[in-house]
Amino acid sequence: MKAKEIILLIFIIAAGVFAYHVQSGKIDFTWDDVFAFDFNEFTYEETQVIEPPFPEALRVLNAHGKVDVQGTDTDRIRFTFVKRIRRQNEEKAREIADRLHPVVTRGESAVTVATNRKDFRRRNFNTDFRITVPAGMPLEVTNSYGPVRADRVGETSIANRHGEVTVTDIQGGLVVENSYEDVEISGIPSNCTVRSRHADIKARSVEGEMNIENSYGLVDVRGVHQSVTVTGPHCEIIGENLPGPAEIRNSYEKVTLRNVGPVRIDGHHSSIEASEVSGDVEIIDAYASVRLTALGGDLRLDGKHVEVSGRDIRSEDIFISSTYEDIELAGFSGKTTIILSHGNITLTPRAITGPLEVRATYAPITLFWPGDARFPFEAQTRSSDIHWRLPGDLTIERTNGLTTAKGFSGAPRILLFTTYGDIRVEPGPNS
Repeated sequence: MKAKEIILLIFIIAAGVFAYHVQSGKIDFTWDDVFAFDFNEFTYEETQVIEPPFPEALRVLNAHGKVDVQGTDTDRIRFTFVKRIRRQNEEKAREIADRLHPVVTRGESAVTVATNRKDFRRRNFNTDFRITVPAGMPLEVTNSYGPVRADRVGETSIANRHGEVTVTDIQGGLVVENSYEDVEISGIPSNCTVRSRHADIKARSVEGEMNIENSYGLVDVRGVHQSVTVTGPHCEIIGENLPGPAEIRNSYEKVTLRNVGPVRIDGHHSSIEASEVSGDVEIIDAYASVRLTALGGDLRLDGKHVEVSGRDIRSEDIFISSTYEDIELAGFSGKTTIILSHGNITLTPRAITGPLEVRATYAPITLFWPGDARFPFEAQTRSSDIHWRLPGDLTIERTNGLTTAKGFSGAPRILLFTTYGDIRVEPGPNS
């Protein structure tokens, strides 16, 4: 096929897909939306009151407009319907306003407030709802192309395609689905789920479990009392004050955690900074850097091309494996195992309270020995040297390019093995 024919074919397919989505209602589009640049906007309002008794929940169905639902100390539902109509003159706008109206339906489980938007071929208008309900009333909102706000209501579900969502101080769980606009939530006493893309998500003060799915945006979660799960490819992720277990999946953006409990991070090209962690830490990452400070639980890190820096790690069990980047630990204790190829290893333990084992290739090792105590020590390197800078004699042997050193007795043991890199043992800060 010629280039022009390929381009024409692509255009026909794209036009067909677009027409299908318009026809199916997935895209709300009319040509008036394109040629309305010379129109004026006219605004009209009407108010209705729904008296009790009514069903337990409120359902709002809207498109191309704002929805604001506020829980108050009332026993009725009151809503203001705002029509923002774009026409060339007020006479034509008034004609549309007279035909455009809210539609209220009482069902067994919910009272539904909607509009008769589908009755219009030309839809170059927006419809807004300002609604007050009894505080704690369950709410369900379906909207598009406009912000949704809910405050002091009950169990809440919001689906808002291409729209901002703000939820505060509700009395139940929350489910939010949206895209391309921000989500802000706070004061959620139960479980919370947010599914989005191309958006920034900020969550504060969630007492239940938190589950977030997002891509190409920011996830900022603080003050969640129970477990947190974040799936955020191409998302920067910030977590703070998360005592429950956290599980994070991320790629190509930074993860920053502070004052958290147990955490598991599965990253790819994801730089990680974690501090004040009271639980176990498990990290899988590649082509990035990891900075760890003030860890209280066990640490397991499996990386490829991952630079590792750790300070004040009070773990009982530390395991780190990486390649082609440096590993530097200071102020650590407990059983420690390090595996590395093609990098530098620098270790400054606070104390030797468990076995310390390093197995490396093409990697020099520097150990700053803590205090004056001596522990069983064994070191081995190929095609390089061992440098012992402390008091006390070692047995050092060199055979066929292999250098070994042994000394002292008791427990725990220190084992340092590498190839094509010197091993240096220097006095530590407290020696």
